[in-house]
Amino acid sequence: MVATDSGSNSQSRGCFQCSKRRIVCDRGEPTCFKCQKKGIECSGSGRFRFSPGLATRGKLKGCTIPIPDVDPKTVYQEASDTPRPIRWKDDQNRVNKRQKPRNSGKERNQNGLAIDGGSVISGTDLPQSMSAGSRDIVLSSEQVVVRHAPSDDRQPSVMELAVGQWIAPVDHRTRESFDYFADYVAPVMVVLDISNGYRDIILPMALEDNLLQQAVAVVAAQHLGSRHPSCRAATESRRSAIISRLRRDSQVGSPDLVFNPSTWATLIVLLVGETVTGSSEYSHLLRTLLTLAQNMKSVGNTELRDFLTKQTDMFAFLGQPLLNADLGAERLKNPVDPSVWMASRVNADSHHHRTLSLVKQVFSKGAQIYLQRATANQSSWHMLEELRQLLCQMSPTEPGAHGFVWSCFIAAADSVDPEHRAFFSNYLKGVYSRTMFDNIPKALDALPAIWDLQGSAKWTGNLPRLSPILIM
Repeated sequence: MVATDSGSNSQSRGCFQCSKRRIVCDRGEPTCFKCQKKGIECSGSGRFRFSPGLATRGKLKGCTIPIPDVDPKTVYQEASDTPRPIRWKDDQNRVNKRQKPRNSGKERNQNGLAIDGGSVISGTDLPQSMSAGSRDIVLSSEQVVVRHAPSDDRQPSVMELAVGQWIAPVDHRTRESFDYFADYVAPVMVVLDISNGYRDIILPMALEDNLLQQAVAVVAAQHLGSRHPSCRAATESRRSAIISRLRRDSQVGSPDLVFNPSTWATLIVLLVGETVTGSSEYSHLLRTLLTLAQNMKSVGNTELRDFLTKQTDMFAFLGQPLLNADLGAERLKNPVDPSVWMASRVNADSHHHRTLSLVKQVFSKGAQIYLQRATANQSSWHMLEELRQLLCQMSPTEPGAHGFVWSCFIAAADSVDPEHRAFFSNYLKGVYSRTMFDNIPKALDALPAIWDLQGSAKWTGNLPRLSPILIM
C-alpha cells in the first residue's frame, strides 16, 4: 500500500531522503535520480510510503508485521462475554475521571457491578433488547427484578433477571416466507385484521418450532405458487414431508409427540394451505384436527389455547357441512358467532362493528339455506334474496368481505333463479380478485354440476363428491 500527499508542499519537497539532505529532488518515479546516483533507497515523491508488512526505516527496518494465527469467532466470543458497565437511566450523577469516587455505601463485586441494599446486578445476564456492541447499557428500574439479600450478612453474588428464552435467528428465506404469510395469508383467515392470531401467535411460535416453521413456509409458497406454477412441485414435496413427519410421530406410541400445541398449530396452518390451493385432501386433515382437539390436554398458554380452539371450531363449522350432510346439519343448528374470531381486548370502531354485524347475519342466512335444503329439500328463494341484499351493502373487494365466501357459495349452490346464480358467482369472483385463494375458482367450477342435480337429489348430500374442497 502506498500513501502519498497530493498537496503543493509534497511536490516542492520531493522524496523524504532529498528533503532530509536539503537538496532539490527531481521527483523521479519510482526512484529519483539523485537517490539512485547516491545509491540509497528512495521513498518516492510522496512524504510517506509504506510497504505491505514491512517497516522501511528505524529499528524494525525489514521486519515483517506478525499476524497472530487466531480464530476471529473465538476473539469475538471472548469480547462478547466481557461484562460491561451498567448505567441507570435515572442516574444523573457524573464522576470526574481524575477524582476518586467517594464511598457512598456501595461495594463492587468481582464483576465490577454495583451492590446496593442487598441487590446485585449481573452484567452477563442482560435482556435481549440490549445491544451487545454498545459501550453503555441503560436500564430503567422497571427492567430489573431485584431480589433482596438473605437475613444474614452474606451478600448474593448474582441477581436473576427476567430474561426470555433466546431465539436463534432465521435465514433470509424463512424471514421472507414469514413476511409473505403475514401480509397475504393471515389477513384472509380472520374477519377483521385488527387482531390476528396467525400473525401475533402462530409466527412467533414458529420461530421456536421447526415443524410449524416449515408449515408456515409451505403455505406462503402455496399462495405464491398460484402466480408461479414452476414452484408448485417443490412446495408439494415439502408439504408431503410435513404430513409424513406427523404420521411417523403418531406411530411411535408416545402421546406427547402428537397431542401437543405444536401439532395442533401445524394442522391448522396446513388446513389454511388447503384453502389456499383448493386441495381435495382437506378432509383427512380436518378429521385429524378434530380428533386431536377432542383429546388434547390443557395448554399452558391461555392465549394460544383460546386461539387454537376458536380456529378449530371455525374449521369444523365451515368444513363439516361440506363433508357430511347429517354432521353438517347438526353443526349448523348452533352456528359459531363470528365475533368470537376477534380478540375481545381489541377495541373495534363503528365500521368494524358494521362489518361484524353483516358477517353474523350472512352466516346465519347461509346456515338457514343449508338446513332448509338438507332437512326438507325445499327452495329458499326469499332467504336467498335477503342474503343478496345483505351482500350488496359491502363490496366484494372491501376488507372483511372474504368472510362471506362460505355463505355465498351455499347460496350460489342452492340458487335456481339465474339472477341469483349470476350475483353470487360474481361476488365470489370479486372476493377472489383480492384474496387469490384458489378454493374460490374451484368452487365456482363445481357449481354447474351442482345445479344439474337440482330437482332430482339434495345437492347437500353430494357436496363431498361434486366439490371436495374446503370453501371458506
